[in-house]
Amino acid sequence: MTAPVPEASKRQALEAFSAGRLEEAATLYRHMLAQDRTAADLWNNLGVILADLGQPEASVAALKTAAALHPGYDKPLVGLGSNAYGANRLDEAVRHWGRAISLNPQQAAGMWFNLGVARQLRGEAEAATPCFDQAERLSPTDPLIASQRLLCLNYLDLSGERLLAEHRRFDERFGRKDGRPAAAAPHANRPDPEKRLRIGYLSVEFREHLGAYFLTPLFEAADRSRFEIVCYSILPDSHADAYTARFKAQANGWRTVGQLDDEALEAQIRADGIDILVDLAGHSGLNRLPMLARRPAPVQVTWLGYPNGTGMASVDYRIVDAISDPVGPTDAHAVETLVRLPAPFLCFRPPSAAPPVVPLPAGATGAVTFGSFNKLSKITDGTVALWAEVLRRVPDARLLLKDRPLSDPGTAAAMRARFAAAGIDPARLDLVGFIKDAAGHLAAYNRIDIALDPHPYNGTITTCDTLWMGAPLVTLAGSRHAARVGASLMAAIGLPELVAATPDRYAAIAAGLADDLTRLMRLRLGMRARLRASALCDEARFMRNLETAYRLMWRRWCDAAATGRPA
Repeated sequence: MTAPVPEASKRQALEAFSAGRLEEAATLYRHMLAQDRTAADLWNNLGVILADLGQPEASVAALKTAAALHPGYDKPLVGLGSNAYGANRLDEAVRHWGRAISLNPQQAAGMWFNLGVARQLRGEAEAATPCFDQAERLSPTDPLIASQRLLCLNYLDLSGERLLAEHRRFDERFGRKDGRPAAAAPHANRPDPEKRLRIGYLSVEFREHLGAYFLTPLFEAADRSRFEIVCYSILPDSHADAYTARFKAQANGWRTVGQLDDEALEAQIRADGIDILVDLAGHSGLNRLPMLARRPAPVQVTWLGYPNGTGMASVDYRIVDAISDPVGPTDAHAVETLVRLPAPFLCFRPPSAAPPVVPLPAGATGAVTFGSFNKLSKITDGTVALWAEVLRRVPDARLLLKDRPLSDPGTAAAMRARFAAAGIDPARLDLVGFIKDAAGHLAAYNRIDIALDPHPYNGTITTCDTLWMGAPLVTLAGSRHAARVGASLMAAIGLPELVAATPDRYAAIAAGLADDLTRLMRLRLGMRARLRASALCDEARFMRNLETAYRLMWRRWCDAAATGRPA
């Protein structure tokens, strides 16, 4: 019979762990386990420390021992789920975390949040939503949890009015004080309607992912005689890349602000004399929306990084176009005033290192391949049903899906099962996971004959990549921005006939393309020239329109400042 481990030894080990002396803590736990190898809590703590020491295999072994010794113990399951999540084994992470919650429903908000993120990444937005609901109930003062929940709601088939109500709740909690909009200090900006404007861009995407595609014109095609550019980068230095350095060199001012609290960031923006602050994140990722409630700039705008408005009264404008957001109905979906550029609402810089477009893949395989490289988060049950109907109408066609989580066998099996439930033989699916090399990722598009847009959350970067690699896209136009981006992009390149108004028409367009290989080949071979000549890639045109919009916003503020009325 083993003697119990002295409490003093446990306190010593916990003290070492809390102080960051991990090697010492691991040694102490091993000494204690030599005395009592049946102590599940000691095995669990050792497993946590080994994970922090970068020893995942040893960590998993210790955590599994803890779980086996005490089947009703939730903590080792939390650790096992974290290990699986870090290794992209999402199916395993969901199982461990789900079991931990069933054993202890009083898990902290972070546990529910992590489970929601994992389920969302697996394409289970419907199941992720209640996880975020619970995380929000447990941590109602955390704006990033609230934002992640709102992002998840965009994947669901909800009305614009319902989504607006949900976004307004965010403003009520994080943009107001005592139920009223937060009072802003007066701005010292000179209200000269024609002065050289200082534009501030607030983003986490000053890097290859989004920046290389859509932000480059903001720097290279800007009229520097009339506009200065100051960047506020939320991006951690560890994630900076060559594009970050390029943007930094091109900006008139650069601030790395991820470490600043809201008060300090507001003070920095005011000190920089920013006239128009443009938020490029919305409710996605590492945003700073609560800071915008402090109104650090006279004019505040949101654009590009999120397929919806912010819901915040302190954000004046949102940049869209008349196709992504038709005049009338969609104005009622936003707190912000919608500023419609001549379509499209963005400009695409094609990747310079993209491999050449190959001849029609169907010519080599003997069958048409439909495809989507969008996040699984966008492949809702409605999207599965939409694509299943396409596959029924083209019985010999295949469907290729690519997203990082498909590297996980459990996630891939779950996706096959969803199509099987929709009546499609899962053997007709080709599932591709992570490809580290950017050129290799783009080359994978050469396996697709026809791209299928998800609904109700369309692709954007993925659509541009798809088109640049020669595959035409079929899209279903819905009633709100996220469901109309595809329509905007296809109209911009002169292919509005590939935009469907109903699910039946979507399937008919896709099947019609699959039945006309001559047309497919013609579209494919001419796609890059089509894009180059289109409004989608016309950087000078786009920047003229964007800067005209900025100037009109500024003049409106100047008029309001002169008359003393709200802008």
